[in-house]
Amino acid sequence: MKVELPHGYWNPRIELLPRSDLKELQLKRLRHTIRYAWENSPFYRNLMKRHGLFPEEIRTLDNFFKRFPITRRDDLDKDQLDNPPYGTRLAIPPESALRYHTTSGTTGKPPVKAFDSERDWIWGGDAWASSLYNFGVRADDVVMIAFGYGSFIGFWGAHYGFEKIGCRVLPTGGMDTKKRIPMILELGVTTLCCTPSYAIRMLHVAKEEGVNLARESKVDKIVVAGEPGASIPSTKKVIESGFDAHLGDFMGTTETAGMMASMCSKLPGGLHINEDRYLTEVVDPDTLKPVGYGDRGMMVVTALVKEAMPLIRYATNDIVILDPNDTCPCGRVFDLFRGGILGRYDDMVKVRGVQLTPQMVEEIMRGFSEVDEFFSTVEERDGLDSLIIKFELRKDLEPSTGEDISLQIKEQFKTKIGLTPEIEVAPRDSLPRFELKSRRFKDLRTRH
Repeated sequence: MKVELPHGYWNPRIELLPRSDLKELQLKRLRHTIRYAWENSPFYRNLMKRHGLFPEEIRTLDNFFKRFPITRRDDLDKDQLDNPPYGTRLAIPPESALRYHTTSGTTGKPPVKAFDSERDWIWGGDAWASSLYNFGVRADDVVMIAFGYGSFIGFWGAHYGFEKIGCRVLPTGGMDTKKRIPMILELGVTTLCCTPSYAIRMLHVAKEEGVNLARESKVDKIVVAGEPGASIPSTKKVIESGFDAHLGDFMGTTETAGMMASMCSKLPGGLHINEDRYLTEVVDPDTLKPVGYGDRGMMVVTALVKEAMPLIRYATNDIVILDPNDTCPCGRVFDLFRGGILGRYDDMVKVRGVQLTPQMVEEIMRGFSEVDEFFSTVEERDGLDSLIIKFELRKDLEPSTGEDISLQIKEQFKTKIGLTPEIEVAPRDSLPRFELKSRRFKDLRTRH
């Protein structure tokens, strides 16, 4: 790596609290959030009434976990469909909102509309600043944000987080990759902010343009979010070696309107949760009972400082493993997600008895440096479920090498997953490229 990441605390008063004091802060903010939602959000007031629950009955965190109902994406969708255009979760007049964003959209579902108040946006920017500072970003960094700046919340919060730290920020929303690469070199960009897919895309285009970003650029930190790539070992290796830079995984959602968890400079692969702002649980996806440290489960989140649209006990469908804060040597009080987001329960599919996720496919495919791009589908062929993988060879390789690479890919899937896919070499530049969240995996079966 070009540099060793610096270590420090953005807000040591909070980040170094004793764990017991953090729990007291969470409870105080939680009780305020529930009372606020009852008084201002018809969605939550009606939800609590249906379950015979009143704000004053929530006196402890344990009491909250046992009594407050979990909500899901379908609940938000139905609320907005039944009460267009914003639903009844909104707790402020629409004209008082500062910003409007939407989710990136789940296949077959309309995006969720989300509002932020001025207070939400200040808190959100500070959450990003705290996370970026903990990763190693400092005021002398020159930052390129390779993001379209549309209604998807994406890196909007990151932009203000970088500015809060004091960085020089280069928004490049209207540029294509071939224009961004010379700017990285000319302006001495030290921190790149994008999705993992787009970081790989930049490496491919740079190579085509004869640019070695590891040697010629000053990029030493890459901040990625929007998809799990940074926590997939083979993907992380490709990006870090291609830039000779540290890769940091950051996670948040449009619904929470902020940075929930981020990679620490002291523990690559561990994402500290901003627990002063978010109360997180990990539960069994079937029973909804809590699971312990080190066990895989579904993340449920409560935003503790959300004003415009409260979010309470929201099941994200993300697969996570929770580790205690002392797993990391940095000294911060916040617990961690081991390996970041490991996938989504609604992305898991079963193929010939094997549980498969997009992350499992990417882990194998990114291990082949000969592969430029890939796309996978699950289809029914001749009455059997089949995993189909199409890939493009790197442009500097002869087409004749495709057959040998295909055999190697098949063997890796058979050995690591227990499933042998059908492999197809696709024509160059025929597969989709991604700047925002990638969609390299589709289940095309009519039955699941």
